[in-house]
Amino acid sequence: MLTLLFSFNCFVLAAQHPVIVLTPHATAAEQQAAEVLQFYLGKIIGQPVDLQTGQPAETTVPVFIGTNRFAGKYGLQNPPALQDDTYYMHGKNGAFMLGGGGEMGPEYAAYSLLELLGCRKYSPRDSFIPELKNLRLPAFPPTVEVPAFPYRELWYEPAANDDWARWHKLKTRTRKDEEWGMFVHTFDKLCPAKEYFAEHPEYFAFNGAQRSPGQLCLSNDTVVQIVTAALREKIREKPAARYWSVSQNDNYDYCKCSRCAASDRRFGSPAGTLLAFVNNVAAAFPYKTISTLAYQYTRQAPAGIRPADNVSICLCSIECNRGRSIEEGCPDFARDVREWSALTSNLMIWDYVVQFRSYLSPFPNWHTLQPNLRFFQENKVQMIFEQGSGRDRSEFSDMRAYLLAKLMWNPDANMDSILTDFGKGYYGAAQPYIWEYIHHLTENLQNTNQWLGIYSTPQMEAHSFLCEECVADYLDLMKKAADATEEKSVERGRALSASLPLVFARFELEKIWDNGRFIPDKDEIMVYVNPNISEADIDSFIKLCNISGHKNLHEKGYSPEQYKSDYLHDMKEGRIWHRFVQTYKKADNSPVISIESKYPASATYEKGDLQKLIDSRRGTDDYHFNWLGFQGIDLDVTLRLPDEWPASELPEVSTLSVQFLQDQASWVFFPEKVVLEVSADGQHFEKVLEETIPLAPDESKKVHRITATFPARKVRAMRALGVNTKTCPAWHTCNGNPCWIFVDEIVVK
Repeated sequence: MLTLLFSFNCFVLAAQHPVIVLTPHATAAEQQAAEVLQFYLGKIIGQPVDLQTGQPAETTVPVFIGTNRFAGKYGLQNPPALQDDTYYMHGKNGAFMLGGGGEMGPEYAAYSLLELLGCRKYSPRDSFIPELKNLRLPAFPPTVEVPAFPYRELWYEPAANDDWARWHKLKTRTRKDEEWGMFVHTFDKLCPAKEYFAEHPEYFAFNGAQRSPGQLCLSNDTVVQIVTAALREKIREKPAARYWSVSQNDNYDYCKCSRCAASDRRFGSPAGTLLAFVNNVAAAFPYKTISTLAYQYTRQAPAGIRPADNVSICLCSIECNRGRSIEEGCPDFARDVREWSALTSNLMIWDYVVQFRSYLSPFPNWHTLQPNLRFFQENKVQMIFEQGSGRDRSEFSDMRAYLLAKLMWNPDANMDSILTDFGKGYYGAAQPYIWEYIHHLTENLQNTNQWLGIYSTPQMEAHSFLCEECVADYLDLMKKAADATEEKSVERGRALSASLPLVFARFELEKIWDNGRFIPDKDEIMVYVNPNISEADIDSFIKLCNISGHKNLHEKGYSPEQYKSDYLHDMKEGRIWHRFVQTYKKADNSPVISIESKYPASATYEKGDLQKLIDSRRGTDDYHFNWLGFQGIDLDVTLRLPDEWPASELPEVSTLSVQFLQDQASWVFFPEKVVLEVSADGQHFEKVLEETIPLAPDESKKVHRITATFPARKVRAMRALGVNTKTCPAWHTCNGNPCWIFVDEIVVK
């Protein structure tokens, strides 16, 4: 920030009055900058400020915008020729000169002068304009400001406001909509599967077994013609747009037909096959910039081919560890940046700076933001897109947006000074405690070397920076932050809002902290009670979310009210009393019952631990927790009492249940068929249930509990079988790929 980088002398205007001076031939951009400055200077001094052309009066102190022959009288230097978005500032003898290149440069200069004068725009809702009877204009050396990245776009809620985005020198949403005709994942818009797949499956990807509508076959010449024709029509509808995306759909199902596979081998990466296709399309539109993705399977740069001059590469960092800088924590992506930079000067980075699965999760990636932007600048990246929480508010979204906007302009700016300046103005007396909390959160992450993913949850960090003791310490700091502010003040509200991620994390972590216990209710049914969480606690959280503008808790549009409903359901149904397991125990209190699986559960989820099937915790619609996964193989598990257990003491069982998850977007399907069996001797099993589950497209996430009820009998072993579909079905966008069965609690009564 310029206020932090320069010291300056000031001249008191006293009785003199500021005036904004334009030339008679001022550009529209200079006129816009003058009107911005006129508005804010008028707010500062509490009087109207004039715009004029010609020589300013002796009784005024002028702010010149653009080259002006009268500037030399004040010792001011006129601006040099300037590139788009760059700007010029010079202050001397109580007067000031502003200049800028392109449509936005003059306006950026105006905002920078206003910040020198103490104005701040923290968020679209929160600004500070000083009230000064004696306005002081700074002496300021002739300075040209050049952005590190010519294209800067920020996907955080404040940046959705055009006024805030212009102030912070970012691409506005309005300008973005004007400049981009199509933006990422466009194959299905240019060659729609609904239109072509039935009659021409050869236009689409071969996944090794069959054709799939998920992606296009890029070696098919007819597909090139279809996409080119479709793009030409779309350009005709929006001729002023500069950027047009011709890019893969958002899945991994790229074509593996013999021609595409040979091309992939020739170029050393599927990106080469994609690039050959896109270059062919781009040749038809030499005056447009055709953008394509280097994303997931196309991330690695190819050999033996370059992007055409009018092709822009958008390289995406979705897989990276957010707990470390890219150079330290994601060397393969750092390699990709360097290699793509060597191939093209039209490189865009799509970076991810938010926790998508839970916008309110604590996400200590602060220490990575600056080194990553520096790395991108060093590698000549021209366009930067920082994806946060979009139009939704999230953890520290106002402060994150403010910081990133400054760093996207200048990655070498003093980050601590920016955050301190923001914190003092936005949080007031709470700022030191909030900064201490962020510091401790980050330090605890670094000390445990925890992987920080953009699809994590608090439970994943329970043994790192969100340990039980850590969370208690953080909550104490945030209480001090709120207490440091005046009751009912704006700063108190902001401090309380800043504590929401910790409240959310505590709610989520209580699901695994075992702070509750099973007690009998009035009907002598064992229920799980956690004294640390009440419905009133959740209501307070929901109320503060609504006051603070947190309408969605993750990228799929999950409202606080829905979270409450699900949480209360989980409090009631999420724990189950396993009488069978609890009754039959060894001397050390561990279960006597053993669990066997014919096929191994994936170690990716719950470490493949079969004990998760009888741990009293039921899974929700999130397959990451309390579920065991089996990919491409069947489920075949057996619960068994030891052979030496006396037959006379075997339990009488009349109910056996198991539950499964469906999340088709994640390749998770219900089993085709479920069979439940019981055995009195542990060797010979009797079927007590067989259920077939129809397979049909369903975008919703579902949990399906299957229960067998039968006449009570002595049982030594119980068996659950689930027949896996094996591969995603033909109608799925990733058909042919190995799919999952996820299974949870096996309950015996």
